[in-house]
Amino acid sequence: MNQSMGTIQKIAYSLVVLVIGVYILVIGKFIVIPLVFAALLSIMVQPLSSFIERYIKWKVPAILLTFLAVLIPVSGIILFFSYQLGDVIQNMPAITGNLMHTSDIVFGWLEDNFGITRDQSWQWLRSNFSKILDSPLQFFKGGITSSTAFLVNFFMVIIFMFFFLLYRGAIKNFILLQFRQNSREEGRQILQQIQHLVRHYLYGLLTVILILAILNSIGLTVIGVDFAVFWASLAALLSIIPYIGTTLGGVLPFMYSFATATHWWQPVAVVGFYFTVQQIEGNLITPYVVGSNVKINPFIAIISLIIGGFVWGLAGIVLAIPLAAILKVVFEHVDALKPVGVMMSRDLHKQEEDLLDRWDDDRHRITGLFDRRRRSE
Repeated sequence: MNQSMGTIQKIAYSLVVLVIGVYILVIGKFIVIPLVFAALLSIMVQPLSSFIERYIKWKVPAILLTFLAVLIPVSGIILFFSYQLGDVIQNMPAITGNLMHTSDIVFGWLEDNFGITRDQSWQWLRSNFSKILDSPLQFFKGGITSSTAFLVNFFMVIIFMFFFLLYRGAIKNFILLQFRQNSREEGRQILQQIQHLVRHYLYGLLTVILILAILNSIGLTVIGVDFAVFWASLAALLSIIPYIGTTLGGVLPFMYSFATATHWWQPVAVVGFYFTVQQIEGNLITPYVVGSNVKINPFIAIISLIIGGFVWGLAGIVLAIPLAAILKVVFEHVDALKPVGVMMSRDLHKQEEDLLDRWDDDRHRITGLFDRRRRSE
């Protein structure tokens, strides 16, 4: 009886600590989010830094050279987007005029074929146009109005990355120090698996972005959309937002094409093209390029996205999948949490019987986390 009460108390304390931890993550996101991004990106560029350190024995110059090698292409991409976005904004008055003209043609067709008068159509458009444009415009407005905050976060990530790379050996040994000597080798395996997972996930994500940028550019160019490379690259970059990024990336060129198209079929072609690309990306490109490294099932992925969005907003949605995959790696090395790792697996439907056949032991029950006697066995 006393042992059961002790276990219940430990569970209650753990839940309190969990709630406090989530609260700290929410109120401290201004520092935690840059730290998480910096940690993941440091793991990504660490092989390049190690390669440069073979020839430059001083760490600080080697790390600075690593940053230079990475930031040069990134700066080029940012300059390209800034130049293209400036052209789009400069042409906005003409785009607005074309939008009014195109809308009038569509409303005339609706009146001729369905009896919906122009006045009714314009009334609907005026009442709903702001809602239609809200998400895309908020995306751009957020990027412009919060540019100072973006720059601050960007430089924080760079600074944190520098120290993560500089002190990576000490950080690794500090983490290993938290393991007893008889389990330290398992700690090394956990760190290696996390590094492998993060590195290949980010490399795969970059590959997907590149493939989508090429496909989108070809498709929009064939359709005849102006600034095709800009809209294509923007849609590819938005794919880092799971599930909704590709859709949002298709809405923007559709609206631009609707406002500027010289033929009625062009906006329709944009919708059909992006629908096709989304199917290819979701069912072929991402599962084979990224999915082989992040082995979590869609149910856990959706829950992770919801929790990530609740805790950290857009940044949480972007980070949700890799962080969930990292948690799965950790769970797979803790006896009491190994079944939880199985529940997160991508092939869960194939392991249904394993939950009873393989893990039916006191060591593999979650309550074992709160039973000191079982942990010491």
